[in-house]
Amino acid sequence: MNLLQIRTEFIRRSGRYDLVVDTTDYVDNGANFYINSGQRFLDRLDTLPKSTGRYFRQCAAGRNYVTFPYCRAIKECWAMTSEERIRLKKIDMSDLREYYNEPVGSVETGEPAYYAPAVLRVIPESDRLEIEDFEGMIDYSDVMFDKHYEYNGVIFYPPPDETYVVEVWGLFYSPELSSDTDESFWSVVHPEVLLMAAMHQLEIMYRNTEGANDWLAAINLEVTGLGKDFVEEHIADVSQMEG
Repeated sequence: MNLLQIRTEFIRRSGRYDLVVDTTDYVDNGANFYINSGQRFLDRLDTLPKSTGRYFRQCAAGRNYVTFPYCRAIKECWAMTSEERIRLKKIDMSDLREYYNEPVGSVETGEPAYYAPAVLRVIPESDRLEIEDFEGMIDYSDVMFDKHYEYNGVIFYPPPDETYVVEVWGLFYSPELSSDTDESFWSVVHPEVLLMAAMHQLEIMYRNTEGANDWLAAINLEVTGLGKDFVEEHIADVSQMEG
């Protein structure tokens, strides 16, 4: 089902016709908020096959960071050329900064070996002028001055000596449903669970604890089953590679 179909069914089942403009075209008047809120709730509820995503970014020589949206948790980081693929070792940001304590432009380039999740937020937010007063003393290429809220990132060292493709594995939110034709894993494969989650969020907003708990119990039954399927897939025929 796409967003329009989900929204239509949500209105019919909830009886909240005030959340659409009319019942001819079911144009959104607030329903999308609860649908997307429910979808984010489902994303956080358990780890399922579509919870994991992979982000790819080509980085030229000397560029030692990437940023990406809607990431809940960074799990792995790889660097690739046409000849090899390297899994970078995660280390604490403070250790990374202590070891590579020169400005990034002064660090000798090489094959990337280490990464750390980036801290993109700068205080005060959006205050670029104050940061730029320290030109030459600090690196600020890996912070975001505007609209950083939906972004995560990784920093890796040493800075690459050639062009690499950086691949980040992580847990990512489902794409926001905004256009009527938009679809997601939940809307296409498990639309009934997405409808339950939207109903759950609606009850929470109106402080109906009993109603919210009833929906939560139903959602947990469904998601627990999906989680068991994921575990079965994960353990099937797995031992270890011989080498």
